[in-house]
Amino acid sequence: MINITKIKGISNSYPEEIEGTNEWYYCREEADPCCDLYDAYEIFNRDGFFKGIIHHLIHYPEGEFHSPFQIQDNIYVEKPIWNNGELNFLVVDFHQNLIRITKYIPEKQKLEVITELSLSEVEDCYNLMLETTPLTLGRSGNDGFYEIIWPEKKKIAIGKTETVLFRDEDKLYLSEWYENPQYHENVIVRDVQTGEIIEKSEGYLRRLPNNVYWKI
Repeated sequence: MINITKIKGISNSYPEEIEGTNEWYYCREEADPCCDLYDAYEIFNRDGFFKGIIHHLIHYPEGEFHSPFQIQDNIYVEKPIWNNGELNFLVVDFHQNLIRITKYIPEKQKLEVITELSLSEVEDCYNLMLETTPLTLGRSGNDGFYEIIWPEKKKIAIGKTETVLFRDEDKLYLSEWYENPQYHENVIVRDVQTGEIIEKSEGYLRRLPNNVYWKI
């Protein structure tokens, strides 16, 4: 017999897993249908107003949910990332022209701001997201570069079909797709300091709990 846990307080939202942990899931709540951060940025620039989006957290197995944020006008909260026992959120305040990198501590139900940056430090919000580890704010502008915005500033040349998967200290892991003639992917490891390719191999990389990664 199946065991259905009813989670009250969240509606019209599908729980999705957070890569790197089997304890936490997130649910998206939005005042107006919106695909991603870039779309929200474009809506605000066009209309001067964005209705807001947040994410709730749900803990497995008991189904307890946490709401670190309340939905607010002109605030976009990106889905959380798991960072060695911490939950980090990227928050963009369009009205105040600010980027906030935050940390949520579930045991204390406490939200902390790690740092604030001016939104003017990025060209736009296209593919702006947090990566680990260390915690890094980066952007893939689809212009042949991966840009690290915080905690350092750096541009790394990447291929046209490369997408950043995660950072591991001074190594940047990326996925590269190609068709020859069928669709395939490569895993590429680049040196963060030089941008040079350290390793390249065919396959896929999947992040699992406890710093385990499957390479297929």
